[in-house]
Amino acid sequence: MDIIEKDVEALTCALSLPKNLVIRHATRNDVKEMASVTYESWQLAFQQFLPKEVLAHGTPAFFEQIWLSILSKPEKHNAILICDGSKIAACGATGGYRVAHNPVSRKICKLNAGELYRGYVLPCYQGKGLGQALLKARLLKLYEQGYQKAYTWIYAKNSRARAFYEKHGAVNLDSALGLTMNKYPFEEVCYGLEVSSAFDFR
Repeated sequence: MDIIEKDVEALTCALSLPKNLVIRHATRNDVKEMASVTYESWQLAFQQFLPKEVLAHGTPAFFEQIWLSILSKPEKHNAILICDGSKIAACGATGGYRVAHNPVSRKICKLNAGELYRGYVLPCYQGKGLGQALLKARLLKLYEQGYQKAYTWIYAKNSRARAFYEKHGAVNLDSALGLTMNKYPFEEVCYGLEVSSAFDFR
């Protein structure tokens, strides 16, 4: 069973999305628009604390390659979209915990653990509940796949994202130095939450 494709209408209702919005899996045909959504969201979210040199490297072409790499390995990653008609309003990824990709931590249990990453909402759709819907959909996907816990690494200075996850019950478990674009070191924090918490969202 695919929890996203089985009954899109019921899932849209369960996520408290307006009827004009639907949730679905991403395909390669979506990559260019997903990169654009990522770029706009990324620039807005991180312009307050990332250096201009780093922001300049976060181009649509850069993000297009990232989404292509995610979609090229469906056995490892799930790429999920929230769409307003044919327009992508939000996108995010989830899958098994990526040990090689994340900062080193001995404080989190990686056994049967999933991860939430690449979650972006187009700026003009922010503040309308899409972030929560995207989080819940990704947790439901992890639940369907048998994961029990989910982790996400966030820039320590990203106070808005930290507040969002804390609002939804995530617990700050660790902090460590991570590499952005495999080059730029920044302090990151790891949040963890139970996958089953998706059923408690209101």
